[in-house]
Amino acid sequence: MDSLEAERFSNFQLEVESLPKLEEVKLQPISRKYLVKLQVGTVTSFLFFTIGLVVAFYFSPPQVHKWLWWGVAFLAVILAWTFFNNVMYIRRSGYGLREQDIIFKRGFLFERTTVVPFNRIQHVSVERSFLDKMLNIATVKVFTAGGSGSDISVPGLDPATATSVKEEISSRIYKHA
Repeated sequence: MDSLEAERFSNFQLEVESLPKLEEVKLQPISRKYLVKLQVGTVTSFLFFTIGLVVAFYFSPPQVHKWLWWGVAFLAVILAWTFFNNVMYIRRSGYGLREQDIIFKRGFLFERTTVVPFNRIQHVSVERSFLDKMLNIATVKVFTAGGSGSDISVPGLDPATATSVKEEISSRIYKHA
């Protein structure tokens, strides 16, 4: 660092109490239609396990059936938990745009909040799968310079809202560039 840079350099301590409070941001909920997509995925996955258990019952000797019934009971408990977890995920997820960043909060047992400043964002896209089109929802994907750990995917948005969010983020990216 040369002497001119050293004169301009400052690193003052910030008062933690004066920082913006993340809890004060009113997050926008994601669509409950996304719950349908999650539940369809859950049912599809468990359908394969069920088929496997049916095949195991058919081809196994009767003395093994007792253990397979334990597998059925375990599968039923996991299925019920997954349905419940999906419902809670939808209830506890939300996103928000602020002047300098985007926030996405999700999770039930393990809550995770990601805040990405606009000056770290490199690309924004709106994606819709076949099921998304049937449910009339979309996902906004935000890609950052910080790697995949700081990328955000906000699912379950109305397509018009997703496009508006993408355009707003895109305009702010270029303001910070």
